Amino acid sequence: MIPDLRRQFNAAFTPEKYQRFLQGMEQRCRTAIQFRICETPCFFPASLMNRMAATGEVLVRQLLDNENYRRVSHAAVPAEFHTPGEERDPLFVSVDFGLVREAGSEPQPRLVELQAFPTLYAYQAALAQEYKAAYGLPDTLKIFFGDLDLEKYHRLLRRAILGKHDPENVVLLEIDPYDQKTLPDFMLTEEICKIQPVNIRDVVKQGSKLHYKKNGKSIPIHRIYNRVIFDELVRKKIQPPFDFREPLEVEWAGHPNWYFRISKFSIPYLRHEYVPRTWFLDELKHIPGDRDIPDHPLVSQTVRDCLQEAMDFDGLAAVLARIHRGEINLIARDTPEPSFFAHEILNAKPYAFLD
Repeated sequence: MIPDLRRQFNAAFTPEKYQRFLQGMEQRCRTAIQFRICETPCFFPASLMNRMAATGEVLVRQLLDNENYRRVSHAAVPAEFHTPGEERDPLFVSVDFGLVREAGSEPQPRLVELQAFPTLYAYQAALAQEYKAAYGLPDTLKIFFGDLDLEKYHRLLRRAILGKHDPENVVLLEIDPYDQKTLPDFMLTEEICKIQPVNIRDVVKQGSKLHYKKNGKSIPIHRIYNRVIFDELVRKKIQPPFDFREPLEVEWAGHPNWYFRISKFSIPYLRHEYVPRTWFLDELKHIPGDRDIPDHPLVSQTVRDCLQEAMDFDGLAAVLARIHRGEINLIARDTPEPSFFAHEILNAKPYAFLD
């Protein structure tokens, strides 16, 4: 995106620098990193980054300033996860953009998704710092917006996560946190905020209060930095020690309801040149527009991920063709429970995979 920086980086790159960069990241995170890290950072002009940040704010405001959306979005929260004590606005919101380049134009942002849920706040800052340190990048390169620097960013992160509570009474809640690929972010968050990653399976409920164990001692939980992905909770059939619907004596740093209320559900309500026009299928009387599949790498990958990796669409088409030709006979049976072959559909495996 910035040709001079790209040329300088490529000319100075060596595999040995990359290995030192990886070692530096694992030292910062105090754990192995179980996913591939790109050899190079991206160099984006400030004008583009500021435009995406401003657009993200516009999109979020379209939703939060729309009282009708506030009403209808309650329907996006599954009944079993409808948690009391929801604040009026979400504490965290992430907006993801892709970049597209049309003929003869500069790259333009396009919305991919948005969700009111924490992202890798601690890890992303550490990653940017290590890129600069390991590759000797210029000090003039910024990794934060506005007047933020690393110290101010960490102070803001601590305020959002801890609120007004002692760190000992705040936990980072996750499913099996030490087995998650996002563990590097958890370890860095622990270092910055002095809070402990806690497995949701290990929480102890006493009346309307929650506790966790630390050095053999029961510690009351006053605030939860929520990192639980609810799709995973359902997919793994985990029964938490508490009911999300109960009025518990706890604050949420990232209220569970907002995970659903600002999500893919929100996209049909957005109107912006950077947002593809989107509909709920059950509200369509006809499919609008040209239905030719564009010849584009991102589209091809999406089709492949959806129809071949997550689901065997070619196999389904072959079976349907054989049924149509009369080569397969169908026999209907009433059963006391869904067929074993329907379990992946009922447990939302394709959606959870793609999400």
